[in-house]
Amino acid sequence: MRLMHCAIPAIATGVVLFVSQATADVWAPPAKQANAGDSISQGFSANGWPGDHTELSWVQGSDVGVDSVASRTRASYADFTQDSESVSGAELIGGNDNFAAQASRICAQRPLPTRVHVLLGANDVCNRPRSSSKDAAANLYSVTTWTNALRTGLDQLAACLPPRSVVQLLSVPRVDGIYEAGNAKSGWCSWGVWPIANVCRVVTAETSASRRAQIGARIDQYNDALAAEADSYARNLNGQNSRGIAFVSDWVGSTSSGHENTSLGTFRFGADDINGSDCFHPNVAGQARIACVAWAKSPDGAGPYAGCFKR
Repeated sequence: MRLMHCAIPAIATGVVLFVSQATADVWAPPAKQANAGDSISQGFSANGWPGDHTELSWVQGSDVGVDSVASRTRASYADFTQDSESVSGAELIGGNDNFAAQASRICAQRPLPTRVHVLLGANDVCNRPRSSSKDAAANLYSVTTWTNALRTGLDQLAACLPPRSVVQLLSVPRVDGIYEAGNAKSGWCSWGVWPIANVCRVVTAETSASRRAQIGARIDQYNDALAAEADSYARNLNGQNSRGIAFVSDWVGSTSSGHENTSLGTFRFGADDINGSDCFHPNVAGQARIACVAWAKSPDGAGPYAGCFKR
């Protein structure tokens, strides 16, 4: 969803507000950004070297080759600041840095942000043990468990953020597709790197394409839930959004329903989008694609998302 905006002075307060020309909604200015996320948001190994490289992150980075959400926002709002809470290895559901924990830390920030970007969920899949049953997704979290954990974090943000803030939820990339990209990059990825480094073995150790697709189908279900919750909070259908916060998602539907390359969750990663060290995390080009679609589908964004996926 892309909404064009313009700045106008607010009557009596002198505060500059951003007005969506498409919907006439008025959002708080993007004075400060925070994010909840995992290694993707930390720019992990984006340059091919192990470790976090936050300057190469899609959301918080400063590198011109990525053109992050932060860089794009700062270009039009000079007083913009950011305070990231993403942590490599974080899950949406489990661990000390899950979504609820990161949301709590965001709510403790001073000043509070008026923009929050959320990209979590890949580790919830990759950290689960492989299934020996006919259903490769049998050991993954249920959609109900996923949704409840998502709501726990969103409830906190809805209660603490300044009125008319914006929360953007990015869909979870399909790790079975990333497997295909790694396989295309080098045979060493599947025969050497993934087993030695224990990279997302729930899919990288699966020799059956149909079983890997079962993992991907569960991710599609998670993303369906993500979009449904964003809509529920945005329209205050659950009674949690009394502050009039914008909750937006990039997800419009699965690849199987005809929506390939319309969101991060349906983006078909290629060998040129992932790094050559762990063959799984986005490289600079991949991070730039994520930044592009996140910006295009935010209320602050400018530009159609289709260009984000062109090769």
